[in-house]
Amino acid sequence: MAFLYATAKGQKQLLFAFAVLAMLIGCGRSAIDKALQSDARGYFCPACKLKFYTEYSVIADVCPRCKSYDIQEVVGFVCNHDDHTTLAPRAQRVVPCEKCNRMTAGLRLPNESDLKAWGAIRKTKADVSPK
Repeated sequence: MAFLYATAKGQKQLLFAFAVLAMLIGCGRSAIDKALQSDARGYFCPACKLKFYTEYSVIADVCPRCKSYDIQEVVGFVCNHDDHTTLAPRAQRVVPCEKCNRMTAGLRLPNESDLKAWGAIRKTKADVSPK
């Protein structure tokens, strides 16, 4: 009952709290969308240690070098301390940051420039399809 008779000051505080919450939700959604955007897909082959990538619309089935089907998709592990992204196979749960050696906490999809810097080479659909 007392809530129904809130003062004008209380109503303003409540409105302000909702506005802040809406901004936080909006910012969070933007960060999620950014983390899921990419122009390439990265892969690692444990059998021959090849790092390679394809354009985002191409999903690799085999390693272009040894033709192994046991390839792993690569993701970016983001360090909350220094915002550095360390690339590694998705199968790993967490990895230490390459820059500060602390454990990473966030994930994002790497883009083509990240994958090139990691040492991956670009492959075509024909290269990563079974023959």
